[in-house]
Amino acid sequence: MIVQLLKQQNCFGIQPKLQTFWENEIRLKADLHLHTTASDGLLNPFQVVDLTVKSGLKAISITDHDTVDGYLAVREYASEKGIHLVCGAEITTDFKGRECHILAYDFDLEHPAFSKMLTGQRGIRRVRANEIVSKLNKLGFDLDINEVQAESGKATISRNHIAAALQRKRFVTTKREAFDRYLHSKGPAYVTNNYPEVCSVIKLIRDAGGVSILAHPGKSYIYADLKYFMDAGLDGIEYLHPSHSYLLQKKYKEYAVNYGLLLSGGSDFHGSKPHEEQYLGTICVDMEKLDKILELSCKRKISIETQS
Repeated sequence: MIVQLLKQQNCFGIQPKLQTFWENEIRLKADLHLHTTASDGLLNPFQVVDLTVKSGLKAISITDHDTVDGYLAVREYASEKGIHLVCGAEITTDFKGRECHILAYDFDLEHPAFSKMLTGQRGIRRVRANEIVSKLNKLGFDLDINEVQAESGKATISRNHIAAALQRKRFVTTKREAFDRYLHSKGPAYVTNNYPEVCSVIKLIRDAGGVSILAHPGKSYIYADLKYFMDAGLDGIEYLHPSHSYLLQKKYKEYAVNYGLLLSGGSDFHGSKPHEEQYLGTICVDMEKLDKILELSCKRKISIETQS
């Protein structure tokens, strides 16, 4: 049982009072997909933690795009609020020329290769943003990369920030319009990604003692794709997500059970839409599913330490 492993190994630095809560409240709720201003969310990490407390959640993972800055900012604060905060990130990868998002959980923050990969992701995003802005300039838009960086601040830069800059300059009325007209995968300003291949990222997460979960698969993948991910070592699927219908949830849950994959889920909260807050505490998983994720990561850390 993971509680016993945590007590023996203290793999996650859980305080005694949280260990007690974990044992007594194992069926409480966890949201394992949240974004903050460290990437493309509208609320800062402290505000997100406060909202999750109000929503009755007891465990969360801040999974900003290609960064752990949001997680690092509130490690102590979350503990003070009685929230178990799991280290996480949503890693952008390449799968046959298109973006594929992999959720990484409870990896070693000091793993050299993993840290290097996260740093590299920032550089890739900056180069891509410059190329998108250049395309927009050729389409007649008076937009500068500095205006995009003003939207992103210290966060990892994304197409969402480019859309926000277009909206601020009144080239579009909404960010959704920016994506629909210019920034989507077949749009005139789209730039093909140069992110690391998905298999290499899955392996890197494993090497860092973490757990890899395919984010919001929706209708994006066929069976052959999922088998490809599994053969690469994928650990699980995010079956609960706001974009998933009941039938999709059922499909992925059955798939995970049949192939021995872990199940995960969360609200994918960004704070950018009025209705998003209702997902907090609603689109989430029971603690048993998080328990299994943490058990696997703990065993991997023990194995890595034993072999070193």
